[in-house]
This record gives sequence, C-alpha cells and structure tokens, in this order.
Amino acid sequence: MLASAVRGRMSIVERSERSLGLAGSIVKARYRVNAVASVSRDVVVYTAEELRFGRAIALKVLRDEVAADAEFVAAVREQATTLAMSAHVQRGLPRVYECGTMDNGELFVALEPTRGATLREVLDARGALDLGTALRLASQVGEALEVLHHDRIVHGELGPESVLLVRDDDGIERIVLLGVELTAAYRTPLGRRRREASPPVYLAPEQVEGGETTEATDQYALGMLLRDLLTGGRPREATGVSGASPALPPEVERIVATALDPRPERRFPDISVMVNDLWAAQTALAEPAPPPRPARAARARVSSHRRHRRRRPDVALRIAAAVATAGIIAGLVWLALAGGLVARVRALVATPASTAVPAVQGVAPAAQEETAPSREASPARNASAGNGHADPAAAPRSAPAVERDGSAVIDWLLKRPR
Repeated sequence: MLASAVRGRMSIVERSERSLGLAGSIVKARYRVNAVASVSRDVVVYTAEELRFGRAIALKVLRDEVAADAEFVAAVREQATTLAMSAHVQRGLPRVYECGTMDNGELFVALEPTRGATLREVLDARGALDLGTALRLASQVGEALEVLHHDRIVHGELGPESVLLVRDDDGIERIVLLGVELTAAYRTPLGRRRREASPPVYLAPEQVEGGETTEATDQYALGMLLRDLLTGGRPREATGVSGASPALPPEVERIVATALDPRPERRFPDISVMVNDLWAAQTALAEPAPPPRPARAARARVSSHRRHRRRRPDVALRIAAAVATAGIIAGLVWLALAGGLVARVRALVATPASTAVPAVQGVAPAAQEETAPSREASPARNASAGNGHADPAAAPRSAPAVERDGSAVIDWLLKRPR
C-alpha cells in the first residue's frame, strides 16, 4: 500500500511538471513534439520532427528542478552551443542541431536521435567481450573523447551507462556517447550535489579528492571502461589492473596500467596517444602469427647459404677488370690520334709534285726510281764506258741523289719495325 501510494504521488508530481507536458505542442514553429521517449533524473527526451526538413530529431528539455538553477542552465547552454558549432563531425557523438529557448523560456536541445543499448546492459547480458571487440569499442570511445578535447570539452562523466551501443544497417556495432551536452553542468554547485547522490563509477582519484576534472580524468575513465569490457564488469579494486585477465597481451596490460595510474601526470600525454596505442594493439591482434623458427642446424645452413650468396666479388678481379678497361680505352685513343697524324703527314708530303731525297739505307733498289741526269755525260766517262774499264776518278763517291715519291717514304715508315 505504501509503495503504491508513493508511486501515485510521483506520478502526480511528474504530471505537474511543465517539462513532462510538451507532447503534441509546436516549439518555435519549427519542431513538432510527438511523445516522451525517456525520462531521467535531470532531462526529459521527446521524439519530435523538424517541420522544415521533415526529419526525425530528439528534443531534450531540462526538468523543472534543474531548469530553475541559472548556473546549471547556463552551463548546458554553453556546452550545447559549442557542440552545435563544432567543425568536427564524429559518429560517436550525436549531432546537435540547435540549442534554444521555448516560448515559455525553457531551454531545449535538438539533436540527432539514437537507439541502442548501453554498455552496462550489454555487459549484463553478454558478460566479458572478446579482446578484439573490446579494443575496437574502446578505440571508438577514445576517438569521440579526442574530438571533444579538440573542442576544449572535457567529458568527466564517462561510464558504461553513458555509452550507447548502436547497430547500423550493415550490422556493424558502434558506440555513441550520451548526455555530452550536460557534462559541464555537473561541475556547477547544483550539479556536484546531484552527482554525489549517485556518483559515476569511473571517477578518477583527483575528482574524488579535489573535485578536479581534466583531460587526464577521461583517460582514467577510458581505462576503467576497457577493463570492464574485458572482465564483464566484475568487482575489482579501485586502482591497478588486478581485475584484468592474465591472458591479456603485455601491450594491452600496459595501456590499462598507464591509464589507471593514480597520478595524472604519469598517464598518457593526451588522449590521442592512448587511442594510437589502442589501435596498434588491435592491429597487432589482427595480424597473422609469424611462422615457427627453424632448428639451430637448419638456421645455420640457411645463414651460411645466405652469406655465400651475398659474398662480394674478389678485389683483385675488380682491379684486373678496371685495368683491362683502361687499356682498351687507351688503345682506342691512340688509334684515333695515330690516324690523324698519318693523315696530316700524307697531306704535307703530297703537297709538291716530287721531292729529291737522299737514298735511304735499307730500301730495295727496285723501289728507287732513278731519273735521267739533266746534264750530258762527260767525254771521259763515255770513253771509259767505251773501253769497258771504269775510271776511278770518275766514279761517284756517294750514291747519287734520287727523286722519290713521298708515298713510298710513308709506306716505309709504317712498315719499319718498331
């Protein structure tokens, strides 16, 4: 009886809230509100339609309790506007179309609708995920956080309840972060009080101790999420990796241990480095295992064979080849020069018709062509010739001068032994 009475009073309170009575209304002559899709502690989500384009949207309205706090509303407005104006489009973040005010002054956020199950529901239903799936989903969450950090937005409220698992038309599962437009509001005084009533399970030590929320706290939450995906969300210690499976590769254990370091300065330099390591671990997991190494004797034979094949030619052979090449080149050059010299000598000798040169020793007599003397023979010589005796006084002392053709000299020079 008491429980039913409490539920009755809650329903009366809910019906009295303005945020719960928008079904069937038109917001800013642009959105037709259809029905309530979900109700949480701080917001009401409606299914709606944008009249101008005819597309379905999700319309979020703050509940009356938080809508009355100006600081909470201002934080929601600022972060939702930043998301709507962001130049980055990421599938892990719902697109924010508009953040505005209704006719009654209430704040609303129009964004892309999403449907799926939260990771908490998935872990409760499936248990621990396989290593490849866990790394893939954690990488997608990291990429979405990376986009937020580029826009100077820190999530600070990451948990399995704030991550939705969506199945596309092609059957591939992907993640979508929920409630990003509200995360900054939970760092206001009212937001801290409401968070203390049901704190997220992934708060970093610096958030618990000093209320400090930075980009490093998102790394800590992502490390906790990855560990829960691998262990099924079983109970574990607040820090460390004792809850992780001992069969994990060392690289995955290193990623989790680095993200969960109690000191923020000893975590990853930024979320991008962590995402790169997650992708590297996922790629290494997909690569085939290397073939087994051969035995020592077989390796020795293979190595000896490779060394024999890679041996360089002998230095002496290389020198001999270089010398032979140089000799051939020198011979070709000498023949070219000699041919030019012979041609020049022939041209110089052939210039006069004939040239008187002394008899050359070693030239055959037949090759010497004597010409008739221009003067007449002396009487004494004729007389002695007639008597048949040679006149010693009239005998020549040296070979007479002969006129030779220049070509014969050239031929003799060429035929002379060297």
